[in-house]
Amino acid sequence: MRSLIIASAAALSLASCTTTGSIDTAIKASLPKTCALLETAHAAFVAASASGNIKPRTIAKEKAAYDGVRVICADPGSVTAANALVVAATAYATVSLALREAKAAE
Repeated sequence: MRSLIIASAAALSLASCTTTGSIDTAIKASLPKTCALLETAHAAFVAASASGNIKPRTIAKEKAAYDGVRVICADPGSVTAANALVVAATAYATVSLALREAKAAE
């Protein structure tokens, strides 16, 4: 995940050096991997949270992050490529943190 965020930041920082089209292409190419990671992390969170020991606030944060990015993953053309990747990466980070809390509570 860290490498994905670093790569995303690097791609965005190169915006002044390359054409917007090539950056959008690179970001759109990375988005499916980010969405797949998010799906996996969400499924793991759901399984880990079945213990019932997860704070309601954590469950709400994970749900909001996951629901928000599902729209982008389902229709990546509905937003700019840069915005989609940032939203997806942020959601993945939120879901991952929630998963760590869920595993710690088991």
